[in-house]
Amino acid sequence: HRKEGNMKVLSRYKNKIKLLPQSIDDVWHLSNIIERGDLVSGLTHRSKERPLDKLRGGKEDKEPVYLSIRVQETEFHEFSNRLRIHGIIEEGTDLGSHHSLNVKIGKDITIKKEWEKYHLERIREAVKSSKQPPAIIISMDEDETTIAILHQSGIREIAQISSHRSGKMYESKDRKKEYYGKILSKIEYEKTLPDVPEMPLIILGPGFAKEEFLSFGREARPELFQKCLVDNVGQSGIIGIREGIKRGIINRMVKHSRILFERQLLEKFLEEIAKDEMVTYGEREVEEAVKMGAVKELMITNKMLRKKEDLIKKAEEKGGTIHIMSTEASKELEAFGGIGAILRYRIK
Repeated sequence: HRKEGNMKVLSRYKNKIKLLPQSIDDVWHLSNIIERGDLVSGLTHRSKERPLDKLRGGKEDKEPVYLSIRVQETEFHEFSNRLRIHGIIEEGTDLGSHHSLNVKIGKDITIKKEWEKYHLERIREAVKSSKQPPAIIISMDEDETTIAILHQSGIREIAQISSHRSGKMYESKDRKKEYYGKILSKIEYEKTLPDVPEMPLIILGPGFAKEEFLSFGREARPELFQKCLVDNVGQSGIIGIREGIKRGIINRMVKHSRILFERQLLEKFLEEIAKDEMVTYGEREVEEAVKMGAVKELMITNKMLRKKEDLIKKAEEKGGTIHIMSTEASKELEAFGGIGAILRYRIK
């Protein structure tokens, strides 16, 4: 999850944009921009076959080459700093052959495609959100602590720490000190990485354990708790973190986050459904609303996007804002047909 800089737009000429991803979140944003049929160019390595290699059974040499491939499929390897693009070579060597291009942090690529408004908005969002470091979230009680990193793409759980308390044994200061010390050690490792010292810290949970830990941490390592938020949630663990996202607690510390934005948008959508107000969902229903010019905000999953490109263009032409749902909120939207809309006015 290291943060090394901001996503950079290196150049733009006609329908070609050259980008330099500088964090795992940047690579994830690109996974939502690059689509089947795009032409993607970059430096890669390709086997250099030599007859003697085959005869001797040796490994083939690989040489750096600059290739352009027509995208057939993309595969994002979550939290491994890599996006793999599969396709057919159209420019470079071995034309017509299959090849996989790896998009990595610090490695520029050029994308040639028919850029839609929502594609360009995603790039602007990536550049903007690059300035927001990932946040450390601690969800704890007296028994157990979950530590997670909030990325643009989602929540990554990195540690589970147990107090191993047993009756009155837990009441001793040494037992609590050991428990809180383990939590502090993990935070210290994450926050003292040289390229992410500014990571905000959010501590959630029921009861008083979170306040006790905050006092312990500020006494032991005050510099790690300069950007810190503490608040109550009903439960500890991942459930508590999700509650913090849903209630908007985390937004007070993290301003630019895709997962938080999509969660807020979905909650607004669900509220309108509950009130039977200005909302519609499902392919046919949303298409009718778009034709009427009633769509203010259109939400659509990546899966549904491929089938509804004409609908998206029509919605944009009529002044609608398009949101491609790509975090965990998209799974909930699938229950409504993968497409939903918040309306300008109520329709039958």
